[in-house]
Amino acid sequence: MNSDYLVGKVLENRYEIVEMIGSGGMATVYKAKCRVLNRYVAIKVLKDALKYDAEVVKKFNAEARASAGLSHPNIVQVYDVSEKGELDYIVMEYVDGITLKEYIAKMGNLDYREACSFAIQIGRALECAHKNHIIHRDIKPHNVLMTRDGVLKVTDFGIAQAASSETIVAGHNNMGSVHYISPEQGRGGYIDERSDIYSLGVVLYEMLTGKLPFDGGNPVSIAMMKLEKEPQDCRIVNPTIPDNVGKVTMKAISKEQHLRYQSAQEMVSDLESIVGNTRASIEREETDDIYKTNRIADKETKELYYMRKEKSRHKENNGKVTMTIFLILLGLIIGVGTYFYMAGGRQEYQVPDLTNMTLEEAEESLEKIGLKLSEDIEYEESEEVDEDLIISQKPGANQYVKKNRKIKVVVSLGSETELIKVPDVSDITFEDAQVQLEKLGLKCKKIEKFEDGKEIGIVVSQSPKKNTEVPEGYTIMLYVSAEDENEQVVVPKITGYTETQAKAMLEEVGLVVGSVDKASSNSQQGVIIAQTPAAKTGVVKGSSVNITVSSGNETEEKPVQMQKKTFTITIPEDANDTVRVKVVANGKVIHDKNHQKSEGTVDIEVQSSKDASVQAYIDGNLVVDKVISFN
Repeated sequence: MNSDYLVGKVLENRYEIVEMIGSGGMATVYKAKCRVLNRYVAIKVLKDALKYDAEVVKKFNAEARASAGLSHPNIVQVYDVSEKGELDYIVMEYVDGITLKEYIAKMGNLDYREACSFAIQIGRALECAHKNHIIHRDIKPHNVLMTRDGVLKVTDFGIAQAASSETIVAGHNNMGSVHYISPEQGRGGYIDERSDIYSLGVVLYEMLTGKLPFDGGNPVSIAMMKLEKEPQDCRIVNPTIPDNVGKVTMKAISKEQHLRYQSAQEMVSDLESIVGNTRASIEREETDDIYKTNRIADKETKELYYMRKEKSRHKENNGKVTMTIFLILLGLIIGVGTYFYMAGGRQEYQVPDLTNMTLEEAEESLEKIGLKLSEDIEYEESEEVDEDLIISQKPGANQYVKKNRKIKVVVSLGSETELIKVPDVSDITFEDAQVQLEKLGLKCKKIEKFEDGKEIGIVVSQSPKKNTEVPEGYTIMLYVSAEDENEQVVVPKITGYTETQAKAMLEEVGLVVGSVDKASSNSQQGVIIAQTPAAKTGVVKGSSVNITVSSGNETEEKPVQMQKKTFTITIPEDANDTVRVKVVANGKVIHDKNHQKSEGTVDIEVQSSKDASVQAYIDGNLVVDKVISFN
């Protein structure tokens, strides 16, 4: 079977090849229909000429391993991998769209809001990879797919490597694309997560300006430019780029690693603050006509591009007419957006009058309109303003400020009274802080908030600050580290297990069993035969997983003709000398024994009267999940 001519073929009696959608030096990519799950998938098939090159095959399989362990909405998911038989291939999520490179080429430089939104999505994918100790090492717009809804998905972990405390040196076979790789990759130096951040910075630079920081000449000269020269500031190339966006971009592509963002999360956080996003959602709070108009313009522009791309396949002779209409409409959209931008000005928020409010009332009033109360609170005695009420504020009432601006206030201590100096109760538990404050005659209020890297229940900050003098009975605001309400976990595969086993597996990752339904099936009674959400899906911690449990075959059983097939499992080279091999077929354990690494492979006999769903585990890790056909 030729890897370059598979259209119309069916792989493993499951994947029907529909069309070729791409081809590179290492592999050919096809669109295929999965007959088992009735969905489209993308299949990357290693080229025939390379299948006998051990190093290439190792690299190809490394891509599958690197991607398979990642579950994130901005990463193309790997469903299956075939390393045995006539072809080597990876089965992946099919993304109906274009590459980010194609989109940039068609649109030119993007509006900074859209560019930042795209960079946030790529950054979140890198956050996931880096938390799993995977460095992509080849981030570029060619490796980012874009759906019709504007969702980006990072793909091609073909040269990804696991991060460790040891130095990772880039060789000539994994330099990636020279325009996007970091200076340290070009010189064969130490590579870590910050190398991916540099590449993301270059992509952001290109989206904002339509140009690359370094271009021209051959790959070697470009690599040398990165080592010897500073890139031209993106704000010079495109003066419409806001200063804060320019600073984020240039920081990300700093020549020295220690001058860049030290994590993808830091860069994403800065970008989110610019476009007014939160970690829970990248959808902007549309509070004025300016951004609504720009969003409409972005959406209509994308739809026009997709429409033009689709029609061009059938009506190539109308290309010039379509382009003319596209440019006219694009000009109108940009004109309308510019009008509203000039008429509406910058997106700012009017500061409310906080005087004579309590701190709690002021904080609630500010949060409603996207502003914050500064933790740096000053206190003064006052004959005119009652104790615990705000005397003054900065910025003052009715002034306009940017979103998330912190408003400083001065709070009344009332008339002259004996004051108590507030102690420092940060970095201890809330309970210990409460005891300290009560001994001094002070009260406290607990405000929970997520603080990355802080132990749950620890005071991370306080208001007022230490050494501030307050009257007896005064309430100290304590900000205490709490669980992240939006923390994502991956749903484990619980089909094939009993309800009791599934409950333990879900609790281990912070999930619970939801509704339990029963259905007749050929599986053993009491075994889970379906789950929602599906395995490997990312969900919020604490979510429930609904299950369907087999009630057995309620119809009269008829004798069936059993067939046998041998299923081969390869023991990994990096495995322990002794490994535990467990095989489950159609929800039933058919093999669970220790084997020596020196055996190399383990042959398991599978008996069934129909297609069998088989999962193989080595030391508890799922290594194969496939359907064996008995037709």
